Amino acid sequence: MRSKFYLICWALSVMATSSLAQPVDDPPSGFGAPALGAPPREESGPLDKKSPDRFAPVPQVDQITAAPQDDVAPPVSASASTFKPYVDGLMSGLVTAGEIPGAAIVIIQDGKIVLKAGYGFADIRARTPVDPDRTRFRVASISKLFTATAVMQIVEQGKVDLNADVNTYLSAFKIPSNYPEAVTLANLLTHTAGFDDRYLGLGAPLQGPVQPLGLYLSRQMPPRVLAPNTVIAYSNHGYALAGHIVENVSGQEFNAYVREHIFTPLGMTASSFGVPYPLPADIAVPYLRGGDEGGYSRIALDRVATGPAGDLITTAADMVPFMLAHLSKGAYGDGEHLLSEPTIEKMHAGHFSNAEGLDSWAYGFASGRRNGIRWIGHDGSWPGFCARLVLHPETRSGFFVATNVNCKFSSSASLNKALFDLIWPSKSEPVVAAGPEIEARARAVAGTYMSVRRARSDFTVMGAAASQITVKAAGEGLLQVFLPAVGRDLVFLPQINGTWINPDFQWKAAAQTGAKGDVKRFIVDTDAYDRVTGTGEWAMWSVALALVVAICIMTLWGWANGFLSRHFFGEPQAVILFAPRIIGFLAAGLTVATLVAMAALLSNAAPIAILHGPSPALLALLVIPVVIGVLAIPMVIWSISGFGAGPRARMAQMGYIVLTLAILAFVAFAWQWGLHPFAVMGTS
Repeated sequence: MRSKFYLICWALSVMATSSLAQPVDDPPSGFGAPALGAPPREESGPLDKKSPDRFAPVPQVDQITAAPQDDVAPPVSASASTFKPYVDGLMSGLVTAGEIPGAAIVIIQDGKIVLKAGYGFADIRARTPVDPDRTRFRVASISKLFTATAVMQIVEQGKVDLNADVNTYLSAFKIPSNYPEAVTLANLLTHTAGFDDRYLGLGAPLQGPVQPLGLYLSRQMPPRVLAPNTVIAYSNHGYALAGHIVENVSGQEFNAYVREHIFTPLGMTASSFGVPYPLPADIAVPYLRGGDEGGYSRIALDRVATGPAGDLITTAADMVPFMLAHLSKGAYGDGEHLLSEPTIEKMHAGHFSNAEGLDSWAYGFASGRRNGIRWIGHDGSWPGFCARLVLHPETRSGFFVATNVNCKFSSSASLNKALFDLIWPSKSEPVVAAGPEIEARARAVAGTYMSVRRARSDFTVMGAAASQITVKAAGEGLLQVFLPAVGRDLVFLPQINGTWINPDFQWKAAAQTGAKGDVKRFIVDTDAYDRVTGTGEWAMWSVALALVVAICIMTLWGWANGFLSRHFFGEPQAVILFAPRIIGFLAAGLTVATLVAMAALLSNAAPIAILHGPSPALLALLVIPVVIGVLAIPMVIWSISGFGAGPRARMAQMGYIVLTLAILAFVAFAWQWGLHPFAVMGTS
């Protein structure tokens, strides 16, 4: 039963991090990011089960070493002539090893395409190969780059002000003014508006009715939980709101605006926001790992409710002109401009960082340093799809890769590492600082932390809770950080500027302190984690709930065994009367049943009950903890009043007290983590 409970934790963690993820160099989520988890590689077979190369090694590159924090000249990349054989080997190895069913990739160098290729299958059953010119992929959060480009177009036209209150541009609904500072478009584009997160109802079945973006946001916009410009809290709804503002200001529905002002000028004829109808035959089939279709199982295409944040369907070939426009200071075609050069420069510049020296957010683009260069880019994750785009405007180079399978850290991180090292190689080493002050700083950071990006108002917060990280001072100023998705401790080396760096992934970390100098948050580049203690620690609840389950199972077994013994073997009558026994039996049974049902409901790698929910079955399940709470009331009374004065009665009372405490612990758990219908009333 304890394993069933851990299954809940795992399922919620997958759910919470697979939805429209943020950039790969940020640990909590995204293509290749640790929060997606790094379980042992599934034994998924090759596309051709007769292939002798199922476990053929994937070509490796040299070990990454961290780039120094100082600006350096862009490194000389590998010769373009070496790209194709290397990438062919890399991608073929991933396909053969059962890591990805299919992929499309584009590499640009000095403003020219040096590689455009497809690998594996868009449809395994039909044996349809991936064609980079024709095969369409959902690229999820890469959509945000198009939304940000659209916003910057209307900014350039003087129709909106990046620093004005967004309510200026809203009519059907308004963003609450529960903080002195207003939410601005700049906040939306840098994920600093302070919105809570939300996963329930983030998607919808393809066959269902289409809900207008403005109507969806008026009903589902998450509350503001942080003051603007406090910390980066990645928000899909924030970007959907930016897309809705484009609608209000331009007078065009968002999809129509992007088609007229971005897709058509760039010649992106195979691109659309939303799955086209009738369904084109060239959309890649979305897959999950594990199944009887070449080691995978297909899932249905669906719709992303926050369309501007993640519903772009496109091809690798279509992404080329968009990449080139951003690599060419906004220029495309015969001297035309998607955006002016000053606007492009403003869009690409870093505008908010959680701490000095760490990666930042530009307008739409994430911005960071790796291998000695400053990159901008984004990645995307949705059930059945994974994508990544990285640009280096200074050398007019970049890459785009999309696959038709769920993001998985072990494969996507290695692919990202390989492509980065191929295009922008570097052998720099970090400079490690030392001293008593640095060691004291490391000890002050030690603790348990939970992602700032989380849904605080419903039970999906358990996804963030189950992914809490632990930070330990490892001596000499080093930090030992355990990220559950990575599955192991990572060592962060102290730097002179007060930050830490992990040489394996080139992630940089810092501490964010409160007014009294105490550490409030642990920061890893653009990802922030709140310090948690006591009842906020998931490890404490894991132990407590394991005890609750054990007590409930022992009670159920003991009382069932006693009932049979009394009726068939003449054992003495029970001291506890029928009403207390039946109430306790129901409470214990419902507690166990709730956990088992949650595990069964959420164990699917594509948590449709969450993304398309809350479903009727889920809502019914969430009522059970309320029922258990009601049953606990008379149990408390009977625990206090007891069942008599004899030794057997006192022993029975002690046992009943233990069961009652276990039930109360479960009710506290359900209330703490939103496992009740009151938390989802505004999301159905």
